[in-house]
Amino acid sequence: MSDVGVSKPGISINVSGGSAVLGNVSQGDNNRLDTKQTNRLQAADLDLFYQSIKLLAHERSVSKENYLALKVGVEALAKEPSRVTAIDSLKRLYNQYAWAATPIKALLGALMAL
Repeated sequence: MSDVGVSKPGISINVSGGSAVLGNVSQGDNNRLDTKQTNRLQAADLDLFYQSIKLLAHERSVSKENYLALKVGVEALAKEPSRVTAIDSLKRLYNQYAWAATPIKALLGALMAL
């Protein structure tokens, strides 16, 4: 019989590239496991996004109100704990703010890579 990789208390699972599917996840000792995905956009992604939309808004003479509305929408999205909900919100922002399509697509790509 072969060793399955558990020799000490605890299990390490490393996934590099691709995807992994775990079934029947359980944890002993009355601990809890949470298998929900969360939205964790990196600060660098958000900073780059804000710089990009600021430049685009200036170049395309976008109203300050429109620019700030998009910024507020993305700030709310960054606080959204659910990745699926965040992706849906970002798609809605993409449709609503066509002038910022390129930075929004970049942010969507970063979110989907999580």
